[in-house]
Amino acid sequence: MIKESLIYAFKKSTAYRANMISWFLADIALYASGFLSYFLLNKTVNNFGGYTSNEILLYISCFFLVNNLYAIFFAETASVFGEEIISGFLDYDILKPGSLILNLVIKNINFAPILSTPLLVILNLYCIKLVDTNVSVIYIISIISGMLTMGMIFLIVYSFMLFGIRSEALSPIILQLLTIGEKPDTVFPKMIKNFFIYLIPVFLFSAIPTKIALNKINNIEIIWSFLIPFLYAFILKIIINKGLKKYQSEGE
Repeated sequence: MIKESLIYAFKKSTAYRANMISWFLADIALYASGFLSYFLLNKTVNNFGGYTSNEILLYISCFFLVNNLYAIFFAETASVFGEEIISGFLDYDILKPGSLILNLVIKNINFAPILSTPLLVILNLYCIKLVDTNVSVIYIISIISGMLTMGMIFLIVYSFMLFGIRSEALSPIILQLLTIGEKPDTVFPKMIKNFFIYLIPVFLFSAIPTKIALNKINNIEIIWSFLIPFLYAFILKIIINKGLKKYQSEGE
């Protein structure tokens, strides 16, 4: 089942090479423009809310890398999940053995963003070198944790469609909140900063990995950053289980 799903996802992603190339070029343009903006700004500004010019480059590169990994594993999954709820095709995935979300993720892995992943990894390692630190296991886990958390957030949003709530009403709000993750966490008041760490954890995509790399993080934030993907996955499971009852009862 997993092998067949991966083959299906690969064939779907590579069916139109022009789309893959355009996706790659769009990614490069997006990430390059964002990174170069900060790189050039560093020539005149040395402090970004407590982060040095090199540290803020690491901050941005972490956000880009997490976003890229999300695009590979969850962007297509969340979109297809919503489309299948509307079309009724979700019934076919419900009947398959195993986890509904895991099956959707494997079947909808987007291979196009993988083309830009090596460049983003190299960029991130370059930024790590700039701040004179090393890649640790905890740092790598924090990047993966950020990717999983971003995926869970969008899947939770789309799962509300099972109750008849249109994702169009929620997605723009979530997208705007996610852009906060690009901004230095230190410029926000402590209450707002904690809100975006512990409740809607957008700083898991940037600030937390950066602080881990710089060894400027406390133990509570480390533990929370590793626990929250599981917490969000649990919340997602509850919402989907309740939503499927309504979805299936209305379809009968």
